[in-house]
Amino acid sequence: MTQPIVFSDAAQLVLAGQRVAAAVAVKLELASETLNLWLGNGSIRSNDGQAWEGLGRFGAISGLEFGAKAATQPISMTLSGLDAELAAIARSQYSQMRGRRVSVYALLFDETKRPIDYPYLCMLATIDSASLKRRGDAFVLEVAAEPIFNTKHMPALNLVTDADQQARYPGDRIFDRSAYPHSLYWNQ
Repeated sequence: MTQPIVFSDAAQLVLAGQRVAAAVAVKLELASETLNLWLGNGSIRSNDGQAWEGLGRFGAISGLEFGAKAATQPISMTLSGLDAELAAIARSQYSQMRGRRVSVYALLFDETKRPIDYPYLCMLATIDSASLKRRGDAFVLEVAAEPIFNTKHMPALNLVTDADQQARYPGDRIFDRSAYPHSLYWNQ
C-alpha cells in the first residue's frame, strides 16, 4: 500500500496555477520582549497564531541569502524613521541586544493576501552589534547579526600534536602518547 503524497497549501496553490507571494519576517528575542516584524504594511497573523507588525517602508534587511552560503553570511537589519521617543527606547535596549537570537522567516500569502502554511524558518542568527544614528529629525537603528552556524569566532584546530597542546596548555598530557607524532590535515 503506497502512501499518498501530501503537498503544503502553498505547493497546492502553485500546482493549481495560482500565485504565491512571499515576505520576509524577523523575530527578535530580546530579554524584555519578543518582537515579530515583517517587511510589509499593517499587522498580520500567520497560520501558527503569531502576530506580526509591519515595518512598511521603514525597515530593510540586507545580506540575506538562501542556500548553503546563507549559513555563514552576516545580515544587517535597518529600522529607519524612528522618532525621539522610539530612539530612546532603542537606546535603552542596547544592553539586551548583543547575543540575543534573531530568527528570519518567509511568510507566504495567496492572491488575496491571506497567509498560507506556517512561517518557514530561513535563518537563525545572533545579534553581534547595534547602533543608533540620527538623520535629520529621525533616527536609524542598525542591527548586525551573525548566523549561528558561522564559525569565524571559533579557534582553528589544525594541529593535534603533543607539542602544540603543550604550547597551548602546559602540563596537559592528552596527546603525549598520540599514535600520530605529526600534524593531521583533512584531505591528505
